Amino acid sequence: MRFNRLFFKYVLGLSVMTGSTATHAQTLPKKSFQIDVTVKNLKVPAKLILTVRDINQWSEYIAESANGKFTLSGLLKEPSFAYLVMKYGDEVGKFPRPGNVSQLYLSYVPIHVTTQDSLKVAIIEGGHLQKELEELTSAMGDSLTAKRTDAVKTEIISGFIRQHPTSFASLYAVQNFSQDGTFSIDPDKVEPLFKLLSPMVKNTLSGRELSKEITIARQTAIGSIAPDFVQKDTLDRNVMLSSFRGKYVLIDFWASWCKPCRIENPALVKTYHEYKDRNFTIVSVSLDNSKASWLKAISKDKLTWTHTSDLKFWKNEVALLYGVKTVPQNFLLDPSGKIIGRNIPSAELGAFLKKEAIH
Repeated sequence: MRFNRLFFKYVLGLSVMTGSTATHAQTLPKKSFQIDVTVKNLKVPAKLILTVRDINQWSEYIAESANGKFTLSGLLKEPSFAYLVMKYGDEVGKFPRPGNVSQLYLSYVPIHVTTQDSLKVAIIEGGHLQKELEELTSAMGDSLTAKRTDAVKTEIISGFIRQHPTSFASLYAVQNFSQDGTFSIDPDKVEPLFKLLSPMVKNTLSGRELSKEITIARQTAIGSIAPDFVQKDTLDRNVMLSSFRGKYVLIDFWASWCKPCRIENPALVKTYHEYKDRNFTIVSVSLDNSKASWLKAISKDKLTWTHTSDLKFWKNEVALLYGVKTVPQNFLLDPSGKIIGRNIPSAELGAFLKKEAIH
């Protein structure tokens, strides 16, 4: 299991509004959103949790109520996709009940949500973007993660974009297409869809961000020469990736706080010791923000290879260069610096290297 920035490490803001009543204003201050929720048969106190994707950052907003009236509000840089989750009593901190999640597209007009006792049967009103999102999700199935082949997804999304080339919902569809568990995109699948968007949508903040992600995905795709970088090691010395040319190199993105990373480390240590004298090495890039924690984890896990970090957490410059949004992740380079593997499980790395005839 990989850490997911969506709900764990990329929550940048928190706004709490309790016991609020709806204003029902038809216009809102510039760049503001507002959601009024009425739960008609609320039998126990409940909490609404709204997770908003504004550009490429995720923020969380919370509203609590015992009388069934909730209001959530905040600021947006531009219209944004969001998840709304309802939890009752001691359910906070647990996964929501099946179906008790709604997808929203927030803009600068109020959204009104009315339901009996669960978001599963909610009626959502508010703006053309919400209607377009519902049209898209209906076409895709229960959600954009519905089990469909890429060819079918491409056909559905391209058809939707052609009908709505200026819609943020179309941009959302492209953003979420072909993303695996690491939130990495396949540029060969995404770029043709991106080109169908109107110039106006491409030039939004989110559109420009997606264009940048497509470029990064191409630069870090298997078969590409890995982007070079320089970053400080544990002794504040510069480490340059290209200085390892002539060897197979695993660029390993991890962090001391990442439990899945730490679980994989023993297998990585074993493979390193088996191949370190056979033209192979590891360069680990840490997304830590505490040098003490970083050094302690290196020592405790017995990671005796090269380590770098700028201690900027998710804004680590090498992670941004490689489009890394979750950890652990890795890239395997051949002696010429070409990427020949990506996200190889530590337990399978030895077999991969053996196949490359490293001796």
